[in-house]
Amino acid sequence: MDKLGSFISSAETLAATLGTSGAGQIDRGNGKMVNWSFKGQLMGFEWKYIGICVDQATGETATAVKQSRDGSIEHSMRDLFQKLAARNAL
Repeated sequence: MDKLGSFISSAETLAATLGTSGAGQIDRGNGKMVNWSFKGQLMGFEWKYIGICVDQATGETATAVKQSRDGSIEHSMRDLFQKLAARNAL
């Protein structure tokens, strides 16, 4: 069991050095910013990415867990814009 814990710890350390996280922001119009970020991590025995998008004007957030970092960002962004549209906040 110690070897498994050591493996997981080594994988997380390696992932941190390989740049499996990132962040940025986009202007969705009229100076309203959306912050996005992603983080890769081991979930069970699979590597997954968690994408998070936050609309600064409304505080609305959306997250997505996917097998690719681009997919996690794309899906969380899509979900965020769907939530904003439902609130007539676009």
